[in-house]
Amino acid sequence: MRHFSQQVFLILSCCLLTFRLAAQPLSKQPVIRLPAQGDKVSLSGKLAYLRDSLANLTISEVSSLSSNAAFQPIATPVPNFGYVTGIKAARPVWLRFRMENGSITSQAWLVEIDFWSFDSLQLFIVDSHNRVLSASPVIGWKTPATQRLRYHRHYWFPFTVPAHERVTAYFRMYKQRGTQLVPISLVRESAYESLVQKGYLFWGGVLFALTFVAVMSLIFFLTTLDQIYSKYIFCLLGLVGFFVINDGFLNQFGFELQFWLPRQNIYFLFPLILFYSQLTFVRTFLSVKNTPSRHWHTIGTVVLWCGLFCLLGLTIELITPFSPTVELIMVRIFSIFYWFPMPVIGAYIVVGIVRRYHVGEAWLYLIAVSPFYALNLGQVFANFGLIPTVEPVANFTYYAVAALFEVLVLTIGLAYRYKMERDRTERLIKESTDQQQRAYEAEVQTLALKNSLLVEKERIARDLHDNVGAHLAFIVTNLTHISDQAEKQSTKEGKQWASRLRTIVMHTREAVKLLRETIWAIHQESFTVEEFDERLNQYINRYFHEPDGLHVDVQVTGSQSQRLSSTQVLNLFRIVQEALNNVVKHAQATVANVQLQVSSGGRINLRIHDNGCGFNWNNTVVSSHHYGLQNMQTRAQELGGTFRVFAEEGTTVEVDV
Repeated sequence: MRHFSQQVFLILSCCLLTFRLAAQPLSKQPVIRLPAQGDKVSLSGKLAYLRDSLANLTISEVSSLSSNAAFQPIATPVPNFGYVTGIKAARPVWLRFRMENGSITSQAWLVEIDFWSFDSLQLFIVDSHNRVLSASPVIGWKTPATQRLRYHRHYWFPFTVPAHERVTAYFRMYKQRGTQLVPISLVRESAYESLVQKGYLFWGGVLFALTFVAVMSLIFFLTTLDQIYSKYIFCLLGLVGFFVINDGFLNQFGFELQFWLPRQNIYFLFPLILFYSQLTFVRTFLSVKNTPSRHWHTIGTVVLWCGLFCLLGLTIELITPFSPTVELIMVRIFSIFYWFPMPVIGAYIVVGIVRRYHVGEAWLYLIAVSPFYALNLGQVFANFGLIPTVEPVANFTYYAVAALFEVLVLTIGLAYRYKMERDRTERLIKESTDQQQRAYEAEVQTLALKNSLLVEKERIARDLHDNVGAHLAFIVTNLTHISDQAEKQSTKEGKQWASRLRTIVMHTREAVKLLRETIWAIHQESFTVEEFDERLNQYINRYFHEPDGLHVDVQVTGSQSQRLSSTQVLNLFRIVQEALNNVVKHAQATVANVQLQVSSGGRINLRIHDNGCGFNWNNTVVSSHHYGLQNMQTRAQELGGTFRVFAEEGTTVEVDV
């Protein structure tokens, strides 16, 4: 462990030493020897700069300072003078580089500034005698592309170096707000058209790819209505806006749109949208909303409100301009809030991996955005002078490649996610279909069983009617004939036999009636409450009459159209029969009430009450000699209900199903 610490310390020391040596001023500014062949010349290590602290130096004054130490060498590959927060802090910066044309003919070259947001730029070419050979017009972001030296989104400054001449180029740069990054390059004028065509071809492909993926994501969103695709579209449009802004396409092709917001605020709007759109996507792609780490979801919400504050800060100047003090405060707040989404996104990735909420998705997102975020963070660190400003962090071509890599990885990830969701949906549909198929088959089997039962019930009812009923009818007929014959005998014994036979005939006829009621009950699968009410009243009217000393009142309430099964009808009918028979035999009652209540939900309550001498059954155990009560209790249990008997100004039999 100690050896490892020593190695780390040695590596860090070497890095710091390298940076320190790179930052050391050069003793003498080198001269660029313009080649006879080749389209580009690197200016890295060949530039020097001078800060115009009073903002009033002229080219004559600046060129006269060339012999002393007023100009400081630029050690970084790309000049970067950090942030400027407003007009009060803004000062011009002069860049200088020397060139020598060793050929026998003059050479035409171009200086390209690959950044959009400078307020003023001007190039001066001075010979070895400090005479100004050429001075370009002053141009900046407010200069329409049609009025520039070249119709292009970047700034191009042509100049000519005479044969066998050594010249010095002075470049005056002034910026009031934002990053003072100066991506400067030297290009042969004859290569201009070729480089421009290649550039537009590259950026056309990049923007087309991003737009195409956005359109496809829109199709996915309209197909699935999954919010993650709408937020992904938001990210893609943020990337498109980021490149349209930062590589100068808006400045060239949408010049008037630049002034939709005050000053250069429109250029801060789209990068702001980019980073906050990434956060909205991550909050869905790596959601922790319903997990123990849901406080990160709350933090993400707070950060989004900070983004809304920045958005209001960029647009409120439409109503009222900021004072210099307020502007300085707002710029500093904006600089902090601008980068808020990145650490929160990093936290989402770490939480997703460590807590194992979305391990695969978190690694996928980390791999996808690392190059793009590394370039952005590299530019931030370079702007603060923490690291040298190298070519990748200053050239948006690298950002475009990183963005395409991010989109490629995330699109593949979302396509895989869509496939998994589709497979899951298809699996659920298949399981649901299988379940419905099983339910259908079970229903078919149930219907077949019911049909078999109906057929069997029909056969039993037919056999009872045709066989048992016929035999009972035959017995009644013959017993009646025998009774009539015995009645004709004049002996006492004959008359006794006739009386006994008539009693047997009466009971046999009663059995025939009961048999017919049973056949009626099992002949159908179900009955309405109204049909049961009618049949019950027919039975009461046939067997119970007021002259016999008992008045029976039937009350049926509830849903008359509610259907009762044949089993329910037969058991309820038999309970009523048995209860009324007990009233006749034991209660010595004059009035009996039969109350049947059937609810629409299928609940059944049957009460038979009489005003007789009373009978109280205080427990659920029926003694063996109460055979009728046992039958009623058994029938109630077959219905899935409860049975009880209690005294209430007489006797009450109640069945609750």
